[in-house]
Amino acid sequence: MTIYNIQKEYINITNYSPFCNINEVSEQYRTKPFMLPYYAFSSDDVRPVHPDTFTDIALDPRHIDRHELVYPTSSFRTVYDPQKNVCYKLPLLRKITRGVRDLSHLALQRSEYGTKKMSQHPYEGFSILPEETHHANDPRHNYITRHMPYRDISPWFFEIASQSSSNEFQMQCMRNIIKTWMFYASHGLFLEYHTQNILVDRNANIYYRDVSDVMIHDGGVSDRSWCKSAEDALSISFDRTVCSLNLDHAFRYNKSLDKPRHDELKCLIQSEIEKYQLAFPSDYSLSFSLNEAVRIPQKVPLVSWRTQESIRPQGDCKCNTSLFKLGLV
Repeated sequence: MTIYNIQKEYINITNYSPFCNINEVSEQYRTKPFMLPYYAFSSDDVRPVHPDTFTDIALDPRHIDRHELVYPTSSFRTVYDPQKNVCYKLPLLRKITRGVRDLSHLALQRSEYGTKKMSQHPYEGFSILPEETHHANDPRHNYITRHMPYRDISPWFFEIASQSSSNEFQMQCMRNIIKTWMFYASHGLFLEYHTQNILVDRNANIYYRDVSDVMIHDGGVSDRSWCKSAEDALSISFDRTVCSLNLDHAFRYNKSLDKPRHDELKCLIQSEIEKYQLAFPSDYSLSFSLNEAVRIPQKVPLVSWRTQESIRPQGDCKCNTSLFKLGLV
């Protein structure tokens, strides 16, 4: 059986975030395997604890039940166990980029609710990585188990940064990213589709990880206090994560992705918006401030992927007609 190649997690996009310089995780737990302690909080409650958290909350080493070899992922607090082919998302009480990476009760509830809602709307070529939540009285002891598929998959950022795949493969991945994001948005499910949350296989099928990041603007646990409307949810999710933190990176790293390919994707975005009649703001985008750690969205210029400059007649998708006939867009 094919298990996950963890080494692909360590080829990341260096300019992914303006806060990339903020990282309080101990160096030995970032890109090398380490022994993960399993702590016995009681005789029948043994839980994995990140070593930095173990130190920060001063747990008693005499209560360690066992250690298991794990590998950190690009998320650092999420580690991979190759023997079980699973990932553990653990509380990490240290700052990475914008904030401390704890794992609150609300985060676990969002994982459960997001999984329930996503499973109601299957889409061919798209899967979520199954998650099991493990609650504790103290949220510092919460964790999530994420099951990896037994197939050859790569982080989408690996395909962008390594440039080890063909232009057509990258284009097919981006087409699928756009199509699946728009489909779920039409059901009120807004995927946090930045490059770290997307895995792809050799057929450009998508595997979405971190279901707790799904934003569902319905007043429930997966809503966000700063999101005032579905229109805001569309822009902060698509314009920021899909366009600015995804498509722009792909075209920045791969200079051979030319303007016709850019226009093809832009055409696809316009046609998908029209297909699902999504009420995007027409003249601005939303993003988070690049200077403030506080996540408060603000209006910014409209992303180029949704500008109104004509690449085809409105409502008449005839750009790259040969590709449409082949069913590639």
